[in-house]
Amino acid sequence: MAAVKGTKKVTQTQDVAAVVTAATAFIATLTTAQQATLLQTFNATNVAKWSNLPCGSQCRIGLQLSNLTTAQQAAALAVVQAATGTATNEGYSEIQQLRAADDYLNTNGGGSGYGSGLYFIAFLGTPSTTGTWMLQFGGHHLATNITFGNGAVTGATPKFEGVEPLSFTTANANVLATGTTVAPLSSEQSTMLAMLNGLTADQKATAKLTATFSDVLLGPNTTEGGTTGFPTTKVGLACSQLTSAQQDLVVAAMAPWVQDADDATAATLLAAYKAQIASTYISYSGTGNFTANGDYARIDGPNVWIEFVCQTGVVFRNNIHYHSIWRDHARDYGGNFYTTVTGTKAAVAATVFSVYPNPITTGLGLEVVLAKTSPSTTYILRNLLGQTVASSLFSGISTKVATVGLAAGTYVLTVQPAGEAAVTSRVTLE
Repeated sequence: MAAVKGTKKVTQTQDVAAVVTAATAFIATLTTAQQATLLQTFNATNVAKWSNLPCGSQCRIGLQLSNLTTAQQAAALAVVQAATGTATNEGYSEIQQLRAADDYLNTNGGGSGYGSGLYFIAFLGTPSTTGTWMLQFGGHHLATNITFGNGAVTGATPKFEGVEPLSFTTANANVLATGTTVAPLSSEQSTMLAMLNGLTADQKATAKLTATFSDVLLGPNTTEGGTTGFPTTKVGLACSQLTSAQQDLVVAAMAPWVQDADDATAATLLAAYKAQIASTYISYSGTGNFTANGDYARIDGPNVWIEFVCQTGVVFRNNIHYHSIWRDHARDYGGNFYTTVTGTKAAVAATVFSVYPNPITTGLGLEVVLAKTSPSTTYILRNLLGQTVASSLFSGISTKVATVGLAAGTYVLTVQPAGEAAVTSRVTLE
């Protein structure tokens, strides 16, 4: 089945002002040089600088926690806490557990490449309740990307979480109290297992994929200009074939990831994903028990995308560990960079408008023709930095977009007829 178009519009009630206040307080603790490292440009290049690997500043931007004073670290973490959820073992609590897991790896054979201080914080754009900006926080097994626009949360994804070992007891008080036993991602594992166990034998056979997975499909640098993007065809078992109780198990399986976002955003997104359940697919590979290397599960809806996979341990080689990713077809990075986020596919765009010639010689007029007449249509042409280079309103069925003065390269054309969702298509200028 072809991918169903998702939507970006979501009503948010998160207190973004509190996040901005915490961010401003953190900035005030920093030197001029530190502020320059923290405050980065909000563009397509920088938003993609996250990873699940223990690669430090080689794959991330911003300030490293271990290079900050105790007071600065507390101020930095206050921003993260203000921007994330309060559900038990999710949100900020889970972030802290994952940092503690890295301390455990550090002292149990992993060495200096691991540790709770090797996590980075960056602001892409200037924190405010009027502009667009992003909070990035991450390190090994963690990538948090939260986008804000005009005082609202416009995107809580991509969000990567992984953990090794699966459970442990802290031996120091760097992050959590000494002697604290935690099992990060245990809710993610148990709800995915309950979802699969709730299927009949025939349903489970339909949901099972022939492909095998050694990691999540849409990890870092995949939709962000890499070789992999959101699959154009959904696979597995359609949730429209499930009972209401089985559909509830699918929504429950989404919750541990979605609840990493602030509570208000999580509630709104989970309701939106539930409303799309009939167009959502679930699938798995491996044993379906999440006990062996290669055990894998996926939830793929018009908007939601969640993957969960078991891998052989890196430090504890005789055990498995977890990787997972939560993305949103239309809301990754707040929906600002359509070259990296393909929630509105070219195939969907083709049902709304056509554009020609494409490729086009710079300086010529780009013809945009709608599939049907509209009283008012908006178009926006953006470059790969997300900057608007042309925009206008038109009525009727077609218009011409001027390309005079534009540099050769790839652009993204967004078209939104009155009363319809915006759709996008790539345009190449030569």
